[in-house]
Amino acid sequence: MPTRPVIVWFRQDLRLADNMALLRAAETGAPVLPLYVLDDVTPGPWRMGGASRWWLHHSLTALAADLAAIGAPLTILAGAAEEVLPRLAAETGADTVTCSRSYEPWARALEQRLHARLEAAGVKLRRYAGTLLREPEEVATGSGGPYKVYTPFWRAIAAKGPPRSPLAAPARLTPPPHLPKGVSLADLALLPMKPDWARGMREAWTPGEAGARARLAGFLASALAGYQESRNRPDKPGTSRLSPHLHFGEVSPATVWHATEGTSPDAARLDADRETFLKELTWREFSAHLLFHFPDLPETPFRAEFGRFPWREDEAGLAAWQKGRTG
Repeated sequence: MPTRPVIVWFRQDLRLADNMALLRAAETGAPVLPLYVLDDVTPGPWRMGGASRWWLHHSLTALAADLAAIGAPLTILAGAAEEVLPRLAAETGADTVTCSRSYEPWARALEQRLHARLEAAGVKLRRYAGTLLREPEEVATGSGGPYKVYTPFWRAIAAKGPPRSPLAAPARLTPPPHLPKGVSLADLALLPMKPDWARGMREAWTPGEAGARARLAGFLASALAGYQESRNRPDKPGTSRLSPHLHFGEVSPATVWHATEGTSPDAARLDADRETFLKELTWREFSAHLLFHFPDLPETPFRAEFGRFPWREDEAGLAAWQKGRTG
């Protein structure tokens, strides 16, 4: 049995079920060291804002409890990931780091730099799919290029059939004999304190894998029927409200897809609602597809002519728009 630990680097995949990086680490039979790194350095201007930090605090609380229940405590560190991970691998003797892929331009560049640094130290970096239905390289036009329009992209996704079936969470993990010293969640200071503006969020949301699964089950039971129409009605609870759970990876899109397709399969009246919801899920996929193939998209217009768009400098108008008072 391998004795050198495997570091499982959690990123936007804060769950146990259908987490290929975690499962593959468990399958090695080696001790598993789950790790989260709060990296405010590498993303630069794209680092998390206050609401995301509030969510992250509670999601990590849930993840830590779930990991402890199967035997492997979560270690939390802070700093630039490309510095933290090689240092931790050297400290623990780990010979492998597993993680889920990310697709933001800065995250992809980080993976390349980290791979080089770890490889130079004799440590393998293993990246796995899991945050999308299909990897961006899997979906291409007839000429082999990326899609730029949603409708043909949806047809291509639909033609490939359902994504792979979700994987079960590992039943048990073996921790390393000596755990590294991390920081506490409190040390990260993720929660708003003065003032504490998160009361409404606490009342409306339950971050974490269990909260994500409850939200999905509730949506399928009570809001999928009629979704095609009610999703456009702000006076009704007609949307899934799964976006933040998907963003933080508390539930995989494959799990959402299969759960949706498995809902009342004999009820023909739900067919249109199911397809509409899966199309909405695929809009998320399309955004990742565009970001992967056009990494300048966050800062450069997709259509070059909009870079010359005439803007009006109107501070009063901007303030009114920001407060929803434009009429």
